[in-house]
Amino acid sequence: MLARRTQTNEPARCATLLPALAALPQPVALLEVGASAGLCLFPDRYTYDYGVARIDGSPGAPVLSCRCIGPVLPPLPHRPIDVVWRRGIDLNPLNVNDDDDVRWLSCLVWPGEGDRAERLAAAVTVARSDPPRLVRGDLVDRLADTAADAPRDATLVVLHSSVLGYVGHDQRRMFAQAVDALGAEWIAQETPRVMADLPTYSAHLPPADANPWCYVLTRGGRDALAYADAHGTWIRWFAADG
Repeated sequence: MLARRTQTNEPARCATLLPALAALPQPVALLEVGASAGLCLFPDRYTYDYGVARIDGSPGAPVLSCRCIGPVLPPLPHRPIDVVWRRGIDLNPLNVNDDDDVRWLSCLVWPGEGDRAERLAAAVTVARSDPPRLVRGDLVDRLADTAADAPRDATLVVLHSSVLGYVGHDQRRMFAQAVDALGAEWIAQETPRVMADLPTYSAHLPPADANPWCYVLTRGGRDALAYADAHGTWIRWFAADG
């Protein structure tokens, strides 16, 4: 506890990120900030079960179950997205091939949630077959130089989930400016309060049904697409008019 920091890496968040990623021009190059061990850099490998649709990923990959709630269905793809490049930035990257790092991730799973522990183990197996490249450093300072390696014929996507709540007000705004300067697509999943702190954000949100674990899925730092569970178990897509 004295030597490490909280770095929960919940792969099931890919289930709520997927509809936004699938709507972008393919193929995509993924750059995740606050990547931890990089388990959310494999949205193309996992299998998804939304109840109304199933998207099969790589053999042996975990099945991520996500309920679609509300009257509007998310724009779910019929097949996995096409990821041709993946990088992560973290102050303290974790190595999926380091047993101590993996044990630390398992310690961060809440007690009594056995399915999350099993899902984490299966996601680690997926990542170990093709370990992501993770860069050590600050999400603002390392953004541009890490993105410079992305292939030019792919859509560069900066993504994050439950990250900006851990950085200060000024750094959030500098990050928004840095993403804007890249000209990249920006897919974020953070609390509404955190997103409202960004200079680019101007979305009007529908009522959240008083759910205390409600995140908002956004594109471009401004367009609110959906409410989502912090651990990817449900998504509530918004109508086109909000």
